[in-house]
Amino acid sequence: MHRAGHARVLSGIAAVALVFSTGLVAQDKPAEPGKLAVSVQYTAKGTVDKDHQIWIWLFDNPDSSSWANTPPLAVGQLSENGAAYKFGELPKQVYIAMAFDEKGGYDGTSGAPPTGTPIGIYGMASGGSPAAVETGAEDKAVKTTFDDSMRMP
Repeated sequence: MHRAGHARVLSGIAAVALVFSTGLVAQDKPAEPGKLAVSVQYTAKGTVDKDHQIWIWLFDNPDSSSWANTPPLAVGQLSENGAAYKFGELPKQVYIAMAFDEKGGYDGTSGAPPTGTPIGIYGMASGGSPAAVETGAEDKAVKTTFDDSMRMP
């Protein structure tokens, strides 16, 4: 091969290397973590306050029935009915469960809510199964309500 041909081959290899290295740099860049504000209104009898909070759990799959096998990704608490809790560093999709601590004293993190606790799962009322929620940027939000018609077994 003469000099000009050699130069074209080398410049072609350099271009391919540049494309691959640029692609690898883009792949190594971590995805921006998802954010979600969850606003919850408890509509049954009982006052939401600092002793009787609404607990919110986010899961990465719809089977939140077994906390031992599926621990929550994130936990939030509200001491004001209808308020919102802002979550960060979430995967692209989450499932939401919530409970009202009507008796007081539950810490929301030591395991599942006590038997008889009012609970809600986002999407259950409308379709009978948990609904996935897409996370996103700062303004991504979900509003939900629940009452005491579903209780922890």
